[in-house]
Amino acid sequence: MIRAAMEHDTSAMGDDVRFQTTSWNLVRSSKSLKALDALISIYWKPLYFFVRRRGFDNETAKDLVQDFLSVLLERHSFSKADPARGRFRTFLLASMSNFLKDHAKAASRVKRGGGMTFLSLDFERGESEYKLVVSVNETPETALNRGWARSLWDRAISELVADADHLMAFQLYLENIDTRTIAARTGLTEAAVNSCVHRLKHQLREIILGHIRETVSNEEELQAELAEFKSLLS
Repeated sequence: MIRAAMEHDTSAMGDDVRFQTTSWNLVRSSKSLKALDALISIYWKPLYFFVRRRGFDNETAKDLVQDFLSVLLERHSFSKADPARGRFRTFLLASMSNFLKDHAKAASRVKRGGGMTFLSLDFERGESEYKLVVSVNETPETALNRGWARSLWDRAISELVADADHLMAFQLYLENIDTRTIAARTGLTEAAVNSCVHRLKHQLREIILGHIRETVSNEEELQAELAEFKSLLS
């Protein structure tokens, strides 16, 4: 389903995958509510998967992720992250690993939410997805990386802009429904289905590439992140 919208040869991707100078803007602008929402919506669930795979129960994992993100927000750590030290996921992984080493002390210092207005995190859904998609033999690091890819995909899907019938057609396409059936269900012509699917595939690639560009420093890192993103969804 996911690979259907991401499988393109190199020439089809063209300039879309070239690095642009907006790298790390999302991280650097993380004091704004919009930037924080984007960062947290993509990364909280991978962090939750990571903590669960480290052996913590779901209630403790909830507290730890909330506390960890609260500490990062209070210290403005997102905006201080150094792109020269590598990709943003590496920064988060190292920060969370260090946080877990001293989680008892951190918990006594910062209660859930840190007394601030915190973005809502659907931990019930996160736990359901954890049980559904995370293998019992998966390492914490792999769980985090696969969770990142899935969260990025879901975020990108939610940001698609089109008429309701076109979005429905695209969703059916991702479910491997044939064009004739999609047309019958949506009331679109088959030509219109093919057209909107082509357009939304391009839009989806742009959104995904845009998010990845915001957390890498150069074209080499962009290409590596894109390749890993695709492999993690296979």
